[in-house]
Amino acid sequence: MDETYEILGYLGSGSGGVIYKAYHKRLQKEVVLKKIKRKSRDARINRNEVDILKNLNHMYLPQVVDFFEENGEIYTAMSFIPGRSLKELMEERRQFSQRQLIRWAMQLCSALNYLHTQTPPIIHGDIKPANIMVTPRGDVCLIDFNVSFAVNGNTVLGYTEGYASPEQYIIALDSREGRELPQYRVIDEKSDIYSTGATLFHLITGKKAGRNRTKAEEYLLKNYVSEAFAAVILKAMDPKSEKRYKNAREMFQALQNVYKKDARYRKLVIGQRVAMLGLVAGMGLSIIAIGYGIHTMKLEKVNRYNEIVKQQTEYRKSGEYEKEEAQYQKAINLLPAKEESYYQNACALYEQKEYQDCIDFIDYDIFQNEKVDLSDDRIADLYYLKAESCFELEDYGEAVKAFKKVFQHGGQKSEFYRDYAIALAYNDELDKAKEVLDHAEDYQIADDSLLYARGEIEKSSGNTAKAEEAFRDCISKSENEELIMRSYVMLSELAKDSGNLSEERNVLQEAKEVLPVSRQMVILERLIQVDIDLADAGKTSYRNEAIELLQEVIDQGWDTYETYNNLVILNEKQGNLTEAQNALDTMKEQFGDDYNIEKRAAFLEIDKQEQKANKNRDYTAFAEYYEKAEKMYYEQLKNNDTDAEMDLLENVYQQVRSGGWIEE
Repeated sequence: MDETYEILGYLGSGSGGVIYKAYHKRLQKEVVLKKIKRKSRDARINRNEVDILKNLNHMYLPQVVDFFEENGEIYTAMSFIPGRSLKELMEERRQFSQRQLIRWAMQLCSALNYLHTQTPPIIHGDIKPANIMVTPRGDVCLIDFNVSFAVNGNTVLGYTEGYASPEQYIIALDSREGRELPQYRVIDEKSDIYSTGATLFHLITGKKAGRNRTKAEEYLLKNYVSEAFAAVILKAMDPKSEKRYKNAREMFQALQNVYKKDARYRKLVIGQRVAMLGLVAGMGLSIIAIGYGIHTMKLEKVNRYNEIVKQQTEYRKSGEYEKEEAQYQKAINLLPAKEESYYQNACALYEQKEYQDCIDFIDYDIFQNEKVDLSDDRIADLYYLKAESCFELEDYGEAVKAFKKVFQHGGQKSEFYRDYAIALAYNDELDKAKEVLDHAEDYQIADDSLLYARGEIEKSSGNTAKAEEAFRDCISKSENEELIMRSYVMLSELAKDSGNLSEERNVLQEAKEVLPVSRQMVILERLIQVDIDLADAGKTSYRNEAIELLQEVIDQGWDTYETYNNLVILNEKQGNLTEAQNALDTMKEQFGDDYNIEKRAAFLEIDKQEQKANKNRDYTAFAEYYEKAEKMYYEQLKNNDTDAEMDLLENVYQQVRSGGWIEE
């Protein structure tokens, strides 16, 4: 331990063990080191469960970084969470709003759902204010979960008065006396749900709940929070475990609906409607009419939301992403709890190749957004998008983790398993990847997907011939345009990896002839780059083909900043200065001004002047372009890599000045 950890100080002790703050020398980070008080043989030897713990990764949980035995003692190390515990805040007499408490409760349920759905499930076992940190960002983090619950079944190391479930009391006390009541053998997720409810009760009322619920406690709770919120807490704290929420996700959904179910809120709305309409007489009829009106308004709101999302989806599919973003904002402002608009926007970010933005949007704007009511199907779809984004960023380990989440949430689509196998292969888990494909029938993977996945795995294994054969088989047998396109892309990569640019171009040309125009964007991008590479290698005629292909990209509405930048460069190299200027003007009009555009204008101006006789040359415009580019470049340098072309342009500028072409 001394080689790895430096003990910084003692933090405290509880039923589970003694806790220290330490510094992990190899990871160079502060951790919480816990020496477990009571040990078992199983806890020392069960490495599978240990690996599960070390792979835990959730935004509201610390990371388990180590689990080891030394001198007969068992230790766990978890990342140190900055902030203050809810216990500390309570001791300072801090008051918490209902909205804040609901938000924290949903975050706790999110963490518990994650722990409980592991294989095997991990039960925290000691949820209480002291084990809930409030981070500097205002989120909660559930610390000190009882490792032995993961590695040693239903062991109860102890309990904390006021938070432990009835079954925890009974098992803990009876185990001391050597007894066992059959109906109280299991400590499961419902024990954590009880403790979550009891913690909320204490935060709200300032008093711990007794072992047996009383009417006085119920009345006390309802004095502080709405009836709907109180009902959620009381159900979580039901002494009979079968009457509590079935799982943490169900409690999460109940918390989402607190405001909708708040009777006081509904009465207030009805009262306001009645007063507005002046229907003092016939109150019963008025309430019925208003109720119908509210229902009609909600229905109209949902219909309007559906129309907005439909338009959003159409804009996404047609590549009109600015309009898609505008519809997304409209949709979430109208109904922030509905999931579909968020999903469509995540798809739009992925399609635009904004992979890190897509990951961040899914993690923070969706999964950390307590307002959103997510179904398991959509959660699986979102994790799939995250997995694919990680894959595109070549973070294959994170892609594999995200795919595992897809399956935890019931994802069953064949492409999920296909791309999971590919991610495993790229993550050097070739045996696991092949195992997934060997069970293809169980996963209902279609033949063409199977061929494509095998091609990716063979490519990752370095078996070029087998990979090429699999991709060619996929192309010949598949009717799926996406798979055919991806197979051609892989074949072009195989050719590129072998250094055969001509073969790479042939493959992409074939793909361009086979695929419909709607599927050609990636193919055109790659074909343009191959033509540029061939031209730079001396075959300058390929620049003309690249220019034609860039025009096709523009005609299809797929043009980007880089499209026009390439057009300027290629036309200038081919001596098409008028066309280069036209592309530059369009570039400036569509994307605004930056140093690169001024740099391109300066290079173009040099070429224009060199076509003139010496006596007719005027480098005034060149100097203006260069000086503007230089000023903007150094202003932007802190956010950009250095640009070798700017060094070249500065040399040209100095030559022009030294030649007397520019006045001092």
